[in-house]
Amino acid sequence: ADRGGDRVIAVHNPYTREIVGRVPKAPPDEVRRAFDVAHAYKARLSRFERSNILNKAAALVRERAAAIAALISAESGLCLKDALYEAGRVADVLMFGANECLRDDGQTYACDITPHGRRRRVHTLREPLLGVISAITPFNHPMNQVAHKVVPAVATNNRMVLKPSEKVPLSALLFADLLYEAGLPPPMLSVITGDPKEIADELLTNPAVDLITFTGGVAIGKYIAARAGYRRVVLELGGNDPIIVMDDADL
Repeated sequence: ADRGGDRVIAVHNPYTREIVGRVPKAPPDEVRRAFDVAHAYKARLSRFERSNILNKAAALVRERAAAIAALISAESGLCLKDALYEAGRVADVLMFGANECLRDDGQTYACDITPHGRRRRVHTLREPLLGVISAITPFNHPMNQVAHKVVPAVATNNRMVLKPSEKVPLSALLFADLLYEAGLPPPMLSVITGDPKEIADELLTNPAVDLITFTGGVAIGKYIAARAGYRRVVLELGGNDPIIVMDDADL
């Protein structure tokens, strides 16, 4: 949809303050529609199909590493060397996810190992189907943090609504486009860009949400835990280690 005025978020380079791009500032009703789409979709991709999509996406990331790194650097301020390294990490995560798609961890147990056991065998099959996942990612490492959320969801045939940091949303949108190009059905991944103060509660309390996964600060993590209710929650909370530059440092 065409947007203007206060329904757009300008993405700035943190050092030069130049505008790198603009993304929509989605209102809560658009977040609700994204969850409705995810909830209604039935993911039926085979293990091979999921693995193939992730492998294709990994190849695209490696092929376009320079352009990806330039975008990561522009919106996050990471130096180009570190941004190139991050692009490589993203390809690695996609590759690991593709491999996991093919791993069958089912097990078979004999039952006649006790006096009361019968001569039968039990086969276990693990199906990690959660449903709809609400994911919130931070500003540092804007594509690799996203990959760590999205790739396991794709590998396990789950659907995700992702809200990247409003400071670095462009890398997340590019990552989604690469997955779509690799063959991912769009209803399996929606990327929502917006003001967290406006849409956070919808991301946490929408009835379609089966799991909330968040990487970020402790204060927001505590808020999510308080608002999540009876939902599965995965909170990866950052530290507070300081970097101190002394007055006599040779810069």
